[in-house]
Amino acid sequence: MNGVVRARQGLLAGSMILGPICIVLGHLLNVNSAEAPAQYVRDTSVHHTAFIAGSIIVSTGAFLVIPAMIGAMRLAPSRGGPLVTAGGLLTCIAAAALGAGTLMLGLVIGMLTPAHASLALQVAQIGQHSSIGNLPFQLAPGLVIGPILVAVGLYRARLAHQWPAILLAIGTVPLFVAPSGGVLAALLHLPICVAIAGLGFELWRLNAADSQDSPALRSREVHPAQA
Repeated sequence: MNGVVRARQGLLAGSMILGPICIVLGHLLNVNSAEAPAQYVRDTSVHHTAFIAGSIIVSTGAFLVIPAMIGAMRLAPSRGGPLVTAGGLLTCIAAAALGAGTLMLGLVIGMLTPAHASLALQVAQIGQHSSIGNLPFQLAPGLVIGPILVAVGLYRARLAHQWPAILLAIGTVPLFVAPSGGVLAALLHLPICVAIAGLGFELWRLNAADSQDSPALRSREVHPAQA
């Protein structure tokens, strides 16, 4: 494996580890957007800095899910590959939409609160009742169906460590009831985030093993005088 390929896989593995950290931390700082509009605006005004930071961090984590799914595809090059590919693409689409929606909502409400709370309330009310405003979040089921397909495909791929694939499937269940912010949201997102990070460490381990078995290293072992 050449240096460029190793660097790419290292970046993918890093995304699989950093993305889940951002998702958990961002939900911990964020405010639940499913609250009643008036309560939502009050909470964002009181926790203004944490709300903006949480929104940006969550959206960053969502965008990092895209390279994370590419990394998951690298773990199943043949057996289970079609399922991982289909699930990964579905997850990427949903993650991109949710990342953009979370960032847009955080920046808009963040600019309006606390100085223009009444206007922020109108925006929140329109957002909750508008199909266009909710469009990015209507793709959220993709972040449940997609990871399940990825998990089944990775299980069929017979990885050296199967627990991340199993936890990935189980970890999607809490997402059905997970709020968008707060301690409970962070806890309910934790299982699937640990699973993705575990897959990242698996890819990192394979990347390190491939680099040790690279043709260049084998050549040096056979011809030490040329080292």
